[in-house]
Amino acid sequence: SKATVSVLNCPVGKMGCGASSNGAKTDDREEPKKKDVSTPQTAVVKPATPPPAKPAEPPAEALPGRDSFRGTKATSSSSVLILCHSHIDATHGLLFAAHNVKEDVTYAAQFTDAETEQLKDGVKSTDKENPVAAELEWVHFWRSLNNAFTKGAVTLNVSGPTIDIKMKQNKEPKELLCKVPVKEVNTTEYAAKYFLPAFPIIKKARNEPEKQKEGKESKGPKEADYMKKECELALAESIIEAGKQAEDIKISILPELNIKGRDKMREVKKQEGQIAKMNSELNRLAGTIPSHPLDTMYAMDPPKNLPSFKEVDIGEVGWDTDVLAKDWSMKDVALCLLQHYDLVQRCNLDVDVAKNYLCSVEEISRVHNPVFHNSQQSAQMLCAAHHLLTSLKTVLSLSHEDIFAVILACTMYNAGHEGVDDSCIKRAGSTLSTLYSDVYANNQNCTTVAFEVMSNPHCNILGNYTVDDARDIVEMVREILFIKANVQMMNFNERIKDFAALPSDSDWSNRDVYLRVVLTHLVSLAHYSAWAAPQDLQEKWCKKLADEHYAQGEKETVLGLAFGRYQGTNWETDERKHDQGYASGMIAIIDETVIPLAKSLAKVSNSLQGIVDQAEKNKAAWDKDEGRDRMQVAKVTCDDMGRLVKNVKCGTATARPGPDGLSIWITILRDNGDAYADIFSDTTLRKKCKTTLKDVVMNFEDKEHEVEYGEESASLTIHGATILLSRNTKPKEVPCMLLREMHSSTDLRLLSAKELDSRVKDYKGKAAKSGNQALRLKNQELALRACIKRCDKTIASREQEVGKLEENLKAEGGDATVQLEKEDAMAIKVRNPLKAPLPPGVQKPPDCKDVDLELLKILKSQFTTADEKDEEKNIEDGKDSWCNVVIPYMSSEFSQVTSKIADDKRQLIFDLIRKLDDWDYNVFDLQKAMSGDISGECLRNQPNGGALFVTMYALCYKWRFMQMFKIDEQTFLNWLSIVEAGYHPNPYHNSMHAADVLHVTHYIMDRGGCKAAVRASDEEVFAVLFAAAIHDYNHPGINNAFHVRSQNYLAVLFNDRSVNENIHSSSVFELMRMDEFNILKAFEGDAYTKMREDIVEFVLGTDMGLHSMFVTRFKKRIDDTEMKMHRTKKDKNLAITMALKMADISNCGRPKALYHGWCNVIVDEFFQQGDRERLQGMPVSPFMDRYQTVMSKGQIGFMNYIVMPLFECMGDFLEHMQMATSIVDE
Repeated sequence: SKATVSVLNCPVGKMGCGASSNGAKTDDREEPKKKDVSTPQTAVVKPATPPPAKPAEPPAEALPGRDSFRGTKATSSSSVLILCHSHIDATHGLLFAAHNVKEDVTYAAQFTDAETEQLKDGVKSTDKENPVAAELEWVHFWRSLNNAFTKGAVTLNVSGPTIDIKMKQNKEPKELLCKVPVKEVNTTEYAAKYFLPAFPIIKKARNEPEKQKEGKESKGPKEADYMKKECELALAESIIEAGKQAEDIKISILPELNIKGRDKMREVKKQEGQIAKMNSELNRLAGTIPSHPLDTMYAMDPPKNLPSFKEVDIGEVGWDTDVLAKDWSMKDVALCLLQHYDLVQRCNLDVDVAKNYLCSVEEISRVHNPVFHNSQQSAQMLCAAHHLLTSLKTVLSLSHEDIFAVILACTMYNAGHEGVDDSCIKRAGSTLSTLYSDVYANNQNCTTVAFEVMSNPHCNILGNYTVDDARDIVEMVREILFIKANVQMMNFNERIKDFAALPSDSDWSNRDVYLRVVLTHLVSLAHYSAWAAPQDLQEKWCKKLADEHYAQGEKETVLGLAFGRYQGTNWETDERKHDQGYASGMIAIIDETVIPLAKSLAKVSNSLQGIVDQAEKNKAAWDKDEGRDRMQVAKVTCDDMGRLVKNVKCGTATARPGPDGLSIWITILRDNGDAYADIFSDTTLRKKCKTTLKDVVMNFEDKEHEVEYGEESASLTIHGATILLSRNTKPKEVPCMLLREMHSSTDLRLLSAKELDSRVKDYKGKAAKSGNQALRLKNQELALRACIKRCDKTIASREQEVGKLEENLKAEGGDATVQLEKEDAMAIKVRNPLKAPLPPGVQKPPDCKDVDLELLKILKSQFTTADEKDEEKNIEDGKDSWCNVVIPYMSSEFSQVTSKIADDKRQLIFDLIRKLDDWDYNVFDLQKAMSGDISGECLRNQPNGGALFVTMYALCYKWRFMQMFKIDEQTFLNWLSIVEAGYHPNPYHNSMHAADVLHVTHYIMDRGGCKAAVRASDEEVFAVLFAAAIHDYNHPGINNAFHVRSQNYLAVLFNDRSVNENIHSSSVFELMRMDEFNILKAFEGDAYTKMREDIVEFVLGTDMGLHSMFVTRFKKRIDDTEMKMHRTKKDKNLAITMALKMADISNCGRPKALYHGWCNVIVDEFFQQGDRERLQGMPVSPFMDRYQTVMSKGQIGFMNYIVMPLFECMGDFLEHMQMATSIVDE
């Protein structure tokens, strides 16, 4: 049979204390006295541990043939695990028990011999209309019962409740049914007393050789096949189980902690703002406020006395130089290299200015005082870069400007570094995260800091260069530091692989092709040089990196964040887990970064092969000591262990893989219901228990174990190693989890080979979706508790500081100066460097505009379903956040209201909005209907909102995003109001253009077929419509080229990369830090991260400077994938980005009236920029000179080189959008 359930000699009375079966025969037992009972007696559940059975002489067989059914039977039915025990008191009786794993409810009944006989006599035919008594003989009863359990013909009927056993016999009636009455019992007690103790014996019996008839082979999977699949399932089930436990944390604990932690952090921020404002006021009164044309943060006066520079011998500067031992800093080594390469003379540098720059950057590097990313690490980089430059100078024909750019890049690498990685910045949602849209925040910030330092004339090391030459060096530095403009561009690892793929015989002297690529990798390798240096030097820098890594963990705790991991390895920022992942982190640096970089550069110059050899030697040392080999053993062990189970003293011990696939999850369920459980990594077992994960797994079922129970923990001794397990405070959690494991194991053996593969695939899919949620949420809980504790300490310590400042203010300026604005959490909410249009001088953001609620009611009713309109109770009770401001009309009312809208303006707007699904949707008419005109004055003052307001409002209800994502309507109206107000009244880049792009994006995603083509989720559609609505938010009316050529503050801030697009996305996310405007607060954790990533990617993709790159990449991908762009997230996002880009430049493909309307206003904006360029003495950009430009010529060029290439490839991808190409042709 494909499902074998063994007949076991297992006296259950002894199993309760963990005794194993001795298999003794009991032929000479006495016949027990029968009780005269008319109905079966249901087992009475007692909370206390049942007393052990009294020793007795082996009695005679009570019922004929009962020895053929000795021991325990197990089977499964749907989501139910069913057991049948015989010889309950080692003498007689039967016990049936069933556990529903979905509901975590257990049913049971216990029968004496007399009651068992009545049960046999009650077996009837399955004919419901005329049930006939079966009159079964005992031998047939036991055989039929055995077959029913073997073949899974046993079910639980909860309506009885009864356990229904389907039986068969050769004579009429052949189809029989035995209904066993049961009742609900205590799950924990029955799991501990009957279910779990039987499982080791069942498992042992499964592994016995299967008996086969001679000449016949068993069909279906063998036990070995089931064991293999069970091993595959074990890890997936651990992840799923961890996810279930995490739900309890998420639902019951985290919300309260989040609120408390947020309030505490706001109070801390409030104190910070108060202290900063008081200090600023004191500085003002003392007349010491610094002045600077751009930003006071990096303004500095010329130093009166420069710090001394240590003299560095260039002969001592090399790959193996230990700057820590020599106590060299960045400025010392940098000045030495500038003199060595004669850059002072050849690049016409002012020595004093160069020294000022180096000292200033070094001083800024000390602001946050990071342990690793500091001035000395920059000095180590410069030493390594000198070694690399010496080897590559001749091969690459490097100019002095190239060498100067490399030295500058090394000096900037750690300027202003906060000592946390990009991942932490992103998860914290800090100012840097918002500012740089999570794209290389550290690199961008450090470069911005260094170039802002140069804004001080006495620090401008490029001051003697011409504007064009300086711009060339600046651009080279930014590319060397790999400042990405867009997430669709290659990331760091992809560029390493791309560089490694270049052939060794490439013409490296070709500057246009290879120079900047090689220099980028040169500086990156210099940054990680210590990991390819002698081991004593490597050890020093590893220690520094570890200290900074764990300091980041402390900062994450203060912020209420879960511990992070280093570059995707198992090395966490939790110092308590140092031994668990430290080695893997070091190996990852060497294996994934240092060796590929060194091998690639060694292809350019063979003299660098020694770096490769040293790196591989260091990696081997880590592997041998405590690195990847040990992790690989742990992984293989966990992959192959499956589920382990062992009867121990007064309980049952189990083990299975931990959710991370590198640890073991051990539990003990005591027969009194107490549960003990913990997860152990290989490192923890080695350190605390003096054993290994592999040894525990190998000896878990084969050896006898000692167990000692305590109040708070239990000790389990396996093969001489004692493991301490914590007591579980939730009495039902562990038993139910173990019963689910038993059910899974039993149910598995009723499946065919095909069903087995399907089951494994299904569980792996669920596990991938569930992820490592339990560990993440548990870490989050711990982090929030620690955050609250630290905030309390900070608040208490700062109260005294605030008091002293208040006294100082009174002394300086009287009582009036103390009347500072009482800033709540929102008033000091953000640094707001982009001057997002927040309401000035208010403590709390305003409510939404004085919108036309009747109009919104009509629009909402148009796009809500009949069921939603008629849910009066939920609406009136305020249970539905999507309608807590505007209540839609009832179905019967709506048709009556819209048949003839009394107000002509509302009627016109309603008619225009109903054309949302049409290509000729007219935002000009809509804007006029909403605010009276399309002039700048009307765009500036829109008391009831404009085209963007009503278009986004309608679309969010049309797509049902409000209901789906539970977006609060009041917050949504606030957001719409302030986003529309944040669009400046530019001739073209205004809120009306945003409404037009929003509509066309909706059209392409819906009727255009993009959503179906890429199989976009609702979240992805919401992200692209959100991006369309904000894609030009806060647009200054000038293009990116103007920012870069003028080198204004924003160009420096964003490193000349997608300046306007960074403004749009960062300004809106800065705004949404306030709860009143945060429509994404319904998204949490990974859901929010994915939503933000998508929105940022789509907005940054609208940079016209990257247009050709996007079109080329899209054409290649639709060819490579044969139009199947749904297979990877990257391809899907590329296609959606192209939809938004098409919408952004769709004017040329719209009906002629709309096209001419947009054409006129964009020319006005171009001419305004040309006027500004002329006033600032800059060359006027092409097509922006109002005195020379021919509009038709510019439009034809725009259509031929920009519009048509994009429209044609989109038409190839989406057949419906080919009509737009035809309109452009016209």
